[in-house]
Amino acid sequence: MIERRTRRLLSRGLHVALGLLAACAAGLGCAGDPSPASPPPGGGGAPPDGGGGGGDPPPAPCVEADGGPSLPRAFALNCGGCHSAHGGTSGGFPDLFAFDGSLEAFTAQVRTGKGRMPGFGEQAITSADVEAIYAYFSSGAPPAATCPGGEVDPGECSGVSGQIAPLFPAAAGGKAITTTAADGTITLEAAGRVRGRHEREEEFSPFQPRYFENRSYKFIVEDAIPAGGSTVKFTWLPNAKASDTQVINFRCWYTGDGNVFHSNNGMDRVTSTHWEFVVDRNAREGREIREGDLLEFEFGVFLDPATVEGRTSYYSDTFRYRVGSGELTPFDQPNEAALSGGDGTIPYIYAEPHLYYEQMALNIQEGSIQRFLEGRRLFHTDFATGEHTEGGNPAFDEHAGKAGPLSNQTTCAGCHIHNGRGAPPEPGEAMETAVVKLFGAGASADGKPAADPMYGRQLQDKGPDGRPGEGTATVAYAEEPGQLPDGTPYVLRRPTFRFDGLSAGQIASYSVRVARPVVGMGLLEAIAEEAVLERADGMDCNQDGISGRPNLIPDPVSGALRLGRFGWKAGKVSVPHQVADALVADMGVTTSLFPVEECGEEQAGCRASASGTPELSDEDLDRMAAYMRALGVPPRRDTADPAVQRGEVLFSQAGCASCHVPSMKTGSHHPFVELRDQIIHPYSDLLLHDMGEALADTSTSEALAGPREWRTPPLWGIGLLEAVNGHTQLLHDGRARDVVEAILWHGGEADAAKQRFVALPREDRDAVVAFLRSL
Repeated sequence: MIERRTRRLLSRGLHVALGLLAACAAGLGCAGDPSPASPPPGGGGAPPDGGGGGGDPPPAPCVEADGGPSLPRAFALNCGGCHSAHGGTSGGFPDLFAFDGSLEAFTAQVRTGKGRMPGFGEQAITSADVEAIYAYFSSGAPPAATCPGGEVDPGECSGVSGQIAPLFPAAAGGKAITTTAADGTITLEAAGRVRGRHEREEEFSPFQPRYFENRSYKFIVEDAIPAGGSTVKFTWLPNAKASDTQVINFRCWYTGDGNVFHSNNGMDRVTSTHWEFVVDRNAREGREIREGDLLEFEFGVFLDPATVEGRTSYYSDTFRYRVGSGELTPFDQPNEAALSGGDGTIPYIYAEPHLYYEQMALNIQEGSIQRFLEGRRLFHTDFATGEHTEGGNPAFDEHAGKAGPLSNQTTCAGCHIHNGRGAPPEPGEAMETAVVKLFGAGASADGKPAADPMYGRQLQDKGPDGRPGEGTATVAYAEEPGQLPDGTPYVLRRPTFRFDGLSAGQIASYSVRVARPVVGMGLLEAIAEEAVLERADGMDCNQDGISGRPNLIPDPVSGALRLGRFGWKAGKVSVPHQVADALVADMGVTTSLFPVEECGEEQAGCRASASGTPELSDEDLDRMAAYMRALGVPPRRDTADPAVQRGEVLFSQAGCASCHVPSMKTGSHHPFVELRDQIIHPYSDLLLHDMGEALADTSTSEALAGPREWRTPPLWGIGLLEAVNGHTQLLHDGRARDVVEAILWHGGEADAAKQRFVALPREDRDAVVAFLRSL
C-alpha cells in the first residue's frame, strides 16, 4: 500500500447549524425552516415533471485539501449502492481501503465481479476510472472524525454540522445467543410461541386465542458435534407449567413429505417446566450426525389446564438448525441473498401469506418473547372499548376509554392492517388507513414542526361518543397520460384533496400520509449512526447528483439531538418515539413521552377534555416497543430466477441503489441482543432526499425536512404487499398503483435514475419489477 495520506474535505455552501436546533430544543424558540430542501440535480425532463426550479442554488463541490487522489464520478454511479459515498465499508461489503493487491488484480475483480457484485465493462467504468479508483483506495483511508463525549460528527459532506447523540452509546448487556465452550461444544438459546397446526398448514401462522397468557417458551440447543461428540441435546423450558399427565413430543428430521418427521419421541421430564431430549443419529439418512446437517425440529405442547385458561394442547414453531453453525436458519438450503433481516429473517409461509408481516424474528430471545406477545395484545387492543381485534381474546378492560377526545382510529391494527401498508380511500370515501398531517408556520419552541393552531398536528376525523371530529378529507384524481421512450403508454394519477366539515376554519399546510409497514423496525433502530452518516452527502461531494442528508430530531425524553430514522420524513428517533407519537396523534392515547392529547393551541373544546396525564404506563409502552422491535422480516423469494438476478443488477446500474441501499449492518449496542451485529437488506439509507416538486407536500418543515424531501422508504417486503394488504399502492399518499408508477413519480435527485429505468428495453424493465417483487 502507498503511504497513507491525510485528506481533509473542504466544503462550501449550505451547512445547517445544529446550534440553532439545540437552541430550539432548549426552548429558546426559532422561526422558519433552517434547512431548505436540497436543490435537485440538473437533467432532462421526465414523466412526470419531477422538479427543478425553486430552492437555493447548488453548493460548490467539495475539493481535496491536499490535492490527493479523488474518486471519479463513475464510482458513485456504479458502486455507491454497496459502498459509502466516499468508498468506506458498509453493510458487510468489503472495505476497499483494505485491498492490498495490484492494479491488475483490482481491475480483474471490477471486470469479472465476485459474489453478489456484478462485473463492470469498459462502458460502465473506463480503465482510466478504474486506475483512479485504485489510486484513491491505495492512498489510505481518510481519518474518521471524532467528538468528545461519545457523540458522532456527521461529516463535512453531510450538509449538516455539529454533533449527534447516539441512540445507544454503549452495549446494554444481555447474554450472547450462541456460545462456544473450550472443547468446541456450541450452545444456542432462542424462544418460540405455540401454534395451532404444523408449518405448511392453515392455523400455523395466526396467533391463537390468549396467545399472550404464558404460552411462550425458551429452548436450548447443545451441539457436541464440533467438539468431536455424536449428539445434539435439546432443552425445552415453557413459560407455563406443562401437563402432569401428558409427555411433551419432540419431532425431528423432516422426511421431505410435507410435515412428516422421521423421528417422533417423548421428551424426558426434569420438572414441569424443564424437558430434555438427545438426538444421536441423523434419522433421515440413517447415519451419525455430521456438521452441516439440517436438523429440523418442533415440540408438541401440552400445558397444565390449572395454569392457563382455554386451549392447552398445541403445536410449536418448526425450527431448522444447521449442525455446527450455532444458528437457526429459515431455509432448507443456504440462501444468503434471501436473508433480508439477517438472523431475524422469518421462514417462508406456505398457507397464509397475508400474515407474512406479523411474525416474530426467528432468533427472538427469552427476554423478548413474552413482552413481544403482550405488546402485540396492546397493538390489537381497541383503546375505546378494550376489545381485542381478533376473536377469542378477552377484553383488556383497563385500557377501555383511553382513546380521544379526538382520534383517527382507536387501535393500531386499524391503520396497520396485518402490520402492513395503508392506502388512500377510493375517491369520495373517508380515510381509514391514511392521515392528514397539519403544519403551522415555522417550528415550535422544542424543535418540532409547528402545529396548526386550530387543529394541532393532525386532522382527527373522529370525535367523542361517535360525534364528528375536526373534519374529513377525501381524494380525487386527475389522470395524466404519458408514453415511455419505447412507446409504452402509461397513466399516472395526480391526487387532490378536499376537506369538508372543518370545525375551525380552513387548513393552510398539510401532508397526506398512508400507514407504513412496521416490519424490521428494530433492525433499523439498531443501525449505528456512523453507518447511516457515512452515506450522507448533502453537499454532493462525489458529484453523483445524490445528496442525501440526515434529519436531526430532539429526543422526546432527553432533548438530545439524534438521528431521525422513522416516519415518512425521518421525524422519529426510536421505536418508542414512533409508537408514542402514533398513540397520541392517531388515537389520542397519552404516554410519558407525550402526556397531553393532540389539540390545537386555540382548540378550546379539545383542550378542556384533555387529561394532561399519561394514560399508558411506561411498562406498556415498553411492551408495544418490544413488539415492533422483534417483528421479523420476510425472506426474499425467487432469488435463483435469472430475471430476478438480472433485475437486481439493472436496479443498481440505474442508480436506484444509491438511495435504496441494499445492505446495512446493525451495531453492537442495541438492548435486544438478537438485533445486534446483523447484516440486513432494507434497501434504504434512512436519509432525506429531494424527490422533486411533483411529490412535494405543502408542509412548512419537519425539523430539517423540507416539502420536497422524503426519507428513503425501505423496500424489504414490498413484493408481499398485495398478499398482505390486497393492493399495490405506493408512495407517501398512495397515488402510485404499482412499482412502475412509483418510479415514474420520482424526480429531483432521483430523476436521473428514473430516466435510466424508462430508457431500458421493456424486458429489462420487467426484470427490475421482478426483482422488486422478490423483496
